[in-house]
Amino acid sequence: MTKKKVLLLMLAMVMVVSLLAGCGSPDAEPEEEPEPDTPNGEEVVEEPAAEELEEIDIDIVVGFGAGGSNDLSARYLAEAMHAHGINANVVNMPGGMGTEAAYHVSTQAPDSHMFMWAHPLIMSFEPAAGDRGYTIHDFDPAGLVASPTFALASKADAPWDDMDSLIEYIQENPGEVVLGGQGEGNMMHFIAELILDPDELDYSYVGFGGGADVALNLTGGHVDLGHLSLAAARPLHEDGDLTVLVNTQILIDRDPLMPDIPNIDEFGIDAREPHPLGLWAPTGAPQELIDRVSSAVEEIAQDEEFIQNYQDIGVVAHYLNPQEQWDFFMEVEDDMIPRFVEWLEAFDG
Repeated sequence: MTKKKVLLLMLAMVMVVSLLAGCGSPDAEPEEEPEPDTPNGEEVVEEPAAEELEEIDIDIVVGFGAGGSNDLSARYLAEAMHAHGINANVVNMPGGMGTEAAYHVSTQAPDSHMFMWAHPLIMSFEPAAGDRGYTIHDFDPAGLVASPTFALASKADAPWDDMDSLIEYIQENPGEVVLGGQGEGNMMHFIAELILDPDELDYSYVGFGGGADVALNLTGGHVDLGHLSLAAARPLHEDGDLTVLVNTQILIDRDPLMPDIPNIDEFGIDAREPHPLGLWAPTGAPQELIDRVSSAVEEIAQDEEFIQNYQDIGVVAHYLNPQEQWDFFMEVEDDMIPRFVEWLEAFDG
């Protein structure tokens, strides 16, 4: 075969192969690859962007001076609110055990964006003791945040080591024991007598100006027992200067600040102290404002840093929504206030 014929034959074979490669179903289309941003070929639905809340300004009025647990707890809350678009300004307005501040807030317009930082002492007990110009019904609840814990402590060398042995000692030694409390004829005095009923136990009560005076007289040996905050008692307990017997926290049983200390309720004594702190707006405040503030408070109360900040000042972070807050205060109004009024009348008499 000539060279020319060989070349023609090879060219023919190449053409046949090309035709065969091009054969197939005319309708066949290459398989479509999934889009790179659609895993497994499934359609990805984009979430709508979260609506950014408009910033608002509010005032939180504290009925006590700067530096105490009421003031510090309000300031920690105000600081945390900034992350929720709420610019909270803390205003100290001391006077009348917080009643002057409460009266001021109660007279503000419903849309004033002003809130009272208050517990039952201000909202219920003081108005029950006399005309303060307002009652709890002049306010709307906006979220309960926390509660300071109080305690009963004894001098370091006391011949008792718990509530049962203390009561037994008082019974066997009438008139010997002296209890130092925070003032006379007020809610704190009332609570002290719920802890140790003077109708059943013979002891003496001495009212001091505040918790610092109680601690000073207790560690100095001038009184045998003291009714003071757990935050103030704890370092003295750890140093051996006094012994904390019980806490009187109402929202929880054991305070994380001193988890080994039993609650007064564990001894069958109904004397849990109603100190929970919450925000209160003038009655008729816009519901959207209440909802905005209480939603922020709910989230804040679950924040670990916030919880620790509160624990460091002896306050338990514990959220109740506005309805739960109202129900709690109404329970205090129904259960404790009548007893307090009766006790106050006997005390004044």
